[in-house]
Amino acid sequence: MTITPQRGASPTRTPRGRNRRRAVGRPPLGVHPKHAADPALAPAPLPTTLPALPRTHRRPGALRAYLNAALLRCVLYLAPISVGVAGGASLRQVAWPVPLVTLLLGWTAAQALTCAGAAMARRAGPAAACRLVGAGFAAVTGLWCALVWIAPDHLLGPHRGMALVVGLGGLATLATVTAALVTRAEAAVVRWSLPCWVLAAATLVEIAGKPVPWLPVGTLLPAAIVLVLVRSFRPAMLPGTPRRRFALSRTELRQAGGYLVIGLSQAICVVVLWRGGPSGSTVPFWLPLLLAVPILEALIAWNIGEAGTKPRGVTLGTLAGLLPPLTLGCALAVAGFTGTQLPGAIEAAGVLPLAGGTLLGGVFAITFLLAARGRTGIAATIAAAPPLVVIVLKLLPVPAAGALPNAVGALAVTHAAGLLVVALTAADHRRDS
Repeated sequence: MTITPQRGASPTRTPRGRNRRRAVGRPPLGVHPKHAADPALAPAPLPTTLPALPRTHRRPGALRAYLNAALLRCVLYLAPISVGVAGGASLRQVAWPVPLVTLLLGWTAAQALTCAGAAMARRAGPAAACRLVGAGFAAVTGLWCALVWIAPDHLLGPHRGMALVVGLGGLATLATVTAALVTRAEAAVVRWSLPCWVLAAATLVEIAGKPVPWLPVGTLLPAAIVLVLVRSFRPAMLPGTPRRRFALSRTELRQAGGYLVIGLSQAICVVVLWRGGPSGSTVPFWLPLLLAVPILEALIAWNIGEAGTKPRGVTLGTLAGLLPPLTLGCALAVAGFTGTQLPGAIEAAGVLPLAGGTLLGGVFAITFLLAARGRTGIAATIAAAPPLVVIVLKLLPVPAAGALPNAVGALAVTHAAGLLVVALTAADHRRDS
């Protein structure tokens, strides 16, 4: 509601005889200071503004809001996991490059489009951001269809159509999560993802030896994916939404490029650990990554919520949260290199991939924390270091232990260097984003 003045009401004016407030440090009109002609003897003007003081308190309830949002995002991330569990039968019918290339394309696009979509949502609203995410994933989907069209049969499996459908389902699931994040519709998308959770639960029950014959998981899974996909992109499909064109600035494009490098590097590390580990391992490498997701979200939420309150406490708390993955990962790596048998059902061949997954979870936390603090370039450099080291060691004519040991060693060194960078920048909030 806008308050407008009444008609006929004359505006209030200050009488000419009333003394107006003079600026600080300026003498009254008509009064000239002694020695005014000499600038060296003139008194220095008084400052008109006070220096900015650092913020030593936070808004009440801000930390709780950040933690609640982090918990909601963790629940949202269960949707791709449930789709992967429910589609296990279809994944076994395709060759191994199909899920890996799908992960490589989808994860890279999701990271870049989440950054660009969030910037677009702040400027033009959720509808424009949703259309940007949809256009990006449409381009990635076209690239996947072209790859399936030209790829040989031994890279896809016996059924080329099944490989196409599996890739489209994975890309659609990642597009759903990305659209939910940029439009801030996490809660609604979580509710619409319940059919995927039900199908995943039915698959787990079937694996346990109690099949559910009246629930055809393979038939209902594509319908569940399309259902949640339509809900995620609803802002872009609503009638009457203004279709204004907005261009991202150079800074925003640079940040999106940094997230693109981060996503691509992380996907390459996952591919190396996946292919380097033994098949059928009792404790797979991705288990530490799944456990690291809620810890990562909580750590970033706490770090942002405590920004500017106690710099030393924020630094110590952040390092305390990032140090256990490095310690545990290095211990597992030593056990894997020496061939030590761990207690329990973990075989010796699966210790090294488990160490790599633990260290990769810590590198994930470091890169996302630095990117959330506005240091996207440093985060992209840290994320790209392990795959570059693996590629260089593969190309150089030097004796190498293999892709998996090289990746574990590179992740350990990168994690230690990332801890040093976080220690130097965690308490500096001048570049918060």
